[in-house]
Amino acid sequence: MKNNFLSVLKSGVAVAAIAILAVSCQKDNKVTPESTTTASKLSVNAVPTSNTYTVTGQYADPAQGPAGYGTIYVDLATGTQGTSSFAAADVLFTSTNNSVIQTISGSTLKYLYDTNKTFATLKISDFASATAVTSIGRNTSTDVNAPNGWYNYVQPGGVTAIGTFYILVTPSLGSPYALQVTAAAGDGTATSNRGVYTIQTGVINNN
Repeated sequence: MKNNFLSVLKSGVAVAAIAILAVSCQKDNKVTPESTTTASKLSVNAVPTSNTYTVTGQYADPAQGPAGYGTIYVDLATGTQGTSSFAAADVLFTSTNNSVIQTISGSTLKYLYDTNKTFATLKISDFASATAVTSIGRNTSTDVNAPNGWYNYVQPGGVTAIGTFYILVTPSLGSPYALQVTAAAGDGTATSNRGVYTIQTGVINNN
């Protein structure tokens, strides 16, 4: 009888201990409004979604000069492109090998070189101290830590995209876009060639 009583007592103590532990865990795991807010802020990227598109330039003979390549207009929302302006176009690729990026009239361009940033974490405020420019093409800066263009021209490879070089496209109406040229290649011969560029782009929704 004594043994049975001790067994029941031990079982009761064990059950009570488990119940206390469960309540304690529930209290520890309770999420306060403050921690929910913090978690939600941390989970929102400045560029929450991005798309990768290929911008294909036009063939021309470099001897013709920049005008020979015409202009490629690009819609950053869909990747749609054409050789003449259209309503949804956000940027244009022009000049030699279509390697110079410009905006549609009324929009602005800014650029940022920051080795500590990733595309997904870019914010509009990152570009606050940057001056608006009319076009962005070949890097002409002698300071390797402060390039002023999205690519270097290095023989024999030719056009080489500069890593962590980011562009902000702000239209007069609509959403601002982040843009990065991640790769560049050339097609053709010495007398007839074109540029082919891989771009990453997405709407910036975080200041």
